[in-house]
Amino acid sequence: MFRLTTVVGYAMGIGLLAAALLLILLQNLMGNQKSFDPLLKGICRLILLFLGITVKVSGARHLDRTKTCLFLANHVNILDGFVLYGYIPHHVRSVELIDHFSWPLWGLITKHLGNIPISHRNTEQARRSLARAAKSVAEGTSLILLPEGHRTRDGNLGHFMSGPFRLALQTGAELIPVAMRGAYERKNVHSPFVHPGRMELVFGRSIFAGSYAGKNYRQLRASVREILSRMVSGQS
Repeated sequence: MFRLTTVVGYAMGIGLLAAALLLILLQNLMGNQKSFDPLLKGICRLILLFLGITVKVSGARHLDRTKTCLFLANHVNILDGFVLYGYIPHHVRSVELIDHFSWPLWGLITKHLGNIPISHRNTEQARRSLARAAKSVAEGTSLILLPEGHRTRDGNLGHFMSGPFRLALQTGAELIPVAMRGAYERKNVHSPFVHPGRMELVFGRSIFAGSYAGKNYRQLRASVREILSRMVSGQS
């Protein structure tokens, strides 16, 4: 049954993504990237529903929508972007692997949406991407960051890359740890199929700039990884 729901869900998802691209292009022409934000978030949620995934959200009451934040989440599967963009209440964009920008349809969406491409192989390009990300934060756009840099292979939290924490120290932005629980059981890197069911999106307590002032990026990375590891495992 899950094979059928996957095929139907993907087919419906392609149609919804095409509609999303049209909305993104239209809002860009209008000169306001927030014009259709609620509709685009709704499309993300619909795609998940067509795949049989329901999302329970907890901790969102602690979020201050007036603040510009860096949302640091575990990376589970190709649906992470829909979960995070669909359920984070802020106007948000992401720093995304540069390879995704050449994918059919999705590449156009992520490019015109204003997401920031980053390379894991080209250090100079990665530096330019982080500078662009810092500029976006300074202009008031919150960002989604996936510090692992790749999808988990076993459901556990992987090693964290340094970029997100260098960016945090540079910008002094408020950090929000975000855990996706049960997402690995819904879809993982080893299979194209989606297993319908419930997952949970958990927003952790804000980590304010004052609490990590004086730390280097390695210390901040270790601290945030410990917090997110507890959240992902359900210990907090």
